[in-house]
Amino acid sequence: MTTVPRFRAGVASFAPRRVEFDLAKGALWAQRLRGPFALACTSGSVWLTREGDPDDVVLSAGGCYRGADQGLVVVEALSRAHITVSREGFSGKLRRLLAALKQQWLVLVSLFSLYVIWGSTYLGMHIALETLPPFFMGGTRFLLAGGILYGVLRLRGEAAPSRKQWAGAALVGSLLLACGNGFLGIGQQRGWVSSGVAAVVVTTMPLWMAVLGSAAAFVQRRAGREGTSAAPSAGEWTGLLVGFTGAALLHLGGAMSGSGGGIVLMMLSPFAWALGSLLSRSLDLPKGLMASAAQMIAGGLIMLSLAPLLGEPLPVAPSARSLAALAYLTVFGSIVGFSAYGYLIRNTRPAIATSYAYVNPLVAIALGIWLGGEAASATTWLAAIIVISGVVIVSMARARPSTS
Repeated sequence: MTTVPRFRAGVASFAPRRVEFDLAKGALWAQRLRGPFALACTSGSVWLTREGDPDDVVLSAGGCYRGADQGLVVVEALSRAHITVSREGFSGKLRRLLAALKQQWLVLVSLFSLYVIWGSTYLGMHIALETLPPFFMGGTRFLLAGGILYGVLRLRGEAAPSRKQWAGAALVGSLLLACGNGFLGIGQQRGWVSSGVAAVVVTTMPLWMAVLGSAAAFVQRRAGREGTSAAPSAGEWTGLLVGFTGAALLHLGGAMSGSGGGIVLMMLSPFAWALGSLLSRSLDLPKGLMASAAQMIAGGLIMLSLAPLLGEPLPVAPSARSLAALAYLTVFGSIVGFSAYGYLIRNTRPAIATSYAYVNPLVAIALGIWLGGEAASATTWLAAIIVISGVVIVSMARARPSTS
């Protein structure tokens, strides 16, 4: 350890892996460092400026400045200070490279999980519903998945939801799962839609969110109140028209069968998902994955409570095929899927995290044909493309900054 005189300068690239020295108050130290490097102040305080960096930095004890490129660094001691300068060697660069590759790998795996796993849940529901009634199947799936996820989060130290948060989770869970998933299950079990068409119906959810947001904006304007909901733009109206034209094509083309009430029930599924998603923004809910766990537990209990009221018989001898599909939906569709989605939300842009909405219908239709023996007409494929196009138009219109 050395004491640096009042001024010391160097022009050669910094060679040692690590050096330490003291600076008296007012002393200057200047050196051209080759990055990546780290300059840490372990005691006292210093002022630091670096060539190519427009902002000066003041480091107090415990502070650290990191540079990635070569440049002249000038340090002035604001009080007597102890400085440590270190340069990353090959092992450090290798660690950073592996960390970057790991993150990219996790992003790719998470996207694959959402694209394929969530796209395959519609076929999984179709198989599970062969011998299991919809609300009993869905309630069991979500109660098991939510309970497992809740237990893991509590073991990791996550706080338990409050009573108010459980009430909010019950309301959102009833809309997302009991109504959204339950209505879809009824439609699939009764043969109103194939698994692929069910995925296309669910894809209209962002369109319903735009409709509900527009309704909220209208109510706020009539009441003379300022709100967060803005009136729909021309681009959003265009997207809504395109998207719902695709949904109408599904029915007119024969892809959605059943009575008028059955069609309404099917379309209420994405409507309930949209309403639950909008309400979740204003309700007091747990943070992160704990919100998903609480919603699945509450929604699962509600679905199991409604099953006997809807006349669903208790399954006596479900097939091994249905039980395997239920296990797949519980572990992969719920636990793995929600975990992958949470990782993408935290580590990527929202446009990447929500891109599954455009891919899932195509995956669901393809898997239904390949593994489920389902048929998909040209009308079904065309309707899927039209609905997805409408969702893309609405999303792009919302992302575009307002000029008003």
